[in-house]
Amino acid sequence: MTEDDRFDEIRKLLDSTISEFQSLFQSASGFEETRVGNGWVPEKVGVDVYYVEPRPFSDIARIAEARKRSLFGRRMRFLRPRVEEVLAPTLPKFRLTPFWRIKGFHECFYFRGNSYRVPLLDDVIAVEVEGRVRDLVSENTAEPKIVNLTKRILGQIRHDSSGKSIRLSEVTELAYMFKESSLFFNSDGKEDLEAEAFFEGNLPLRKINLTDLNQVFPNAEIIKGSLVKEDLVRRLHSNVVKPPTAFTKILNNRFQVTELAEFLMPSYLFEYLWGGLSRKLEIHGYTGAVLS
Repeated sequence: MTEDDRFDEIRKLLDSTISEFQSLFQSASGFEETRVGNGWVPEKVGVDVYYVEPRPFSDIARIAEARKRSLFGRRMRFLRPRVEEVLAPTLPKFRLTPFWRIKGFHECFYFRGNSYRVPLLDDVIAVEVEGRVRDLVSENTAEPKIVNLTKRILGQIRHDSSGKSIRLSEVTELAYMFKESSLFFNSDGKEDLEAEAFFEGNLPLRKINLTDLNQVFPNAEIIKGSLVKEDLVRRLHSNVVKPPTAFTKILNNRFQVTELAEFLMPSYLFEYLWGGLSRKLEIHGYTGAVLS
């Protein structure tokens, strides 16, 4: 549901006649019974998979070659190995590390009871609302007091300028609440603002399904993340879904996931040997930055 669709729904409710309003109230129910939207059933939420297109491997290999000596560095420069002494026993591994972004909203139309206090002119001695005469509340003392109609008609109260009002109780209000959120998680299941900013940049993202992914990167090691789809939807739920603090009935209780995306970040893992020692070097497949 788009923002325009939500506004249209609000306008339709506001344009309802009294009879339609009463019908809506009668058909409303509790918070759990009025759930709509795909967020309540994670199985209905689809996942879009994207990968960052890596730069040519030759660029990454040059970066690794320039860095490999430093893996075995010592405080004294002359104790470092020569470039040709640092060997690679295996081919580098291509890895894809997952990140997730989930967006959604919760909206709720609900009825609640309330009471209003309506100020009156000083010369008013009686008010009839919907066929019923309402008691006036006088504020000419420290504590407001209700003055009955007989005393008002007989003139047994003073008309002062301290104010009069009537109370309208048993009022039914149709209220609306809305909250949306966007969450971004790394492969450890932690919120990651830095990674979120990176993936919102101008990146060469390619959308792909998992079957095609195995064909494009047949030897890739896909890192298993700590979150599954149900975990992501549950975290969004805890962030946006809040029942109204006070309500009589719920008319509409929508929890909608508008985006669930998995981003795969490429990297290359190199292993080097020197003098009986083994070191690993991981390089970002797009930026060329050293990750470990």
